[in-house]
Amino acid sequence: MKTAGLALIVLCIGTSIMVAGCSSLNSVGTYDQGGQVTQVQATLLKQSEDWGIIRGCYYTVQYQVFNTGSTPARNVRLGVMLVHINDDVVRDSRDIYIGTLAPGASTTVAVELDGECLKDYNVRAVPVYDV
Repeated sequence: MKTAGLALIVLCIGTSIMVAGCSSLNSVGTYDQGGQVTQVQATLLKQSEDWGIIRGCYYTVQYQVFNTGSTPARNVRLGVMLVHINDDVVRDSRDIYIGTLAPGASTTVAVELDGECLKDYNVRAVPVYDV
């Protein structure tokens, strides 16, 4: 009985240390290819980081994708990347298909990205579309 209680305490302490070890997640905010202002923009709404026994550290980000132009943007896609701060290497990425955005329209997308614990990351979003 004492062994089971001690094992439970050790497991709780170990889990607490691992959860506390998840890295920090910073946002670049609105980010466009080459730093140029384009018709479709993505703005970070929410971000969080979490840890699970099976997945390890993972990061959830939510973006608002907005068509600021006066014409429809077709085949809108949002490339979201988890980038290591120190060496600018992409750790994980997702390409999310949104479809057509009418002028002035926006949509919200959420994505989970896998990272390594004890690493610091930036998250970047690059909208791509056809006019």
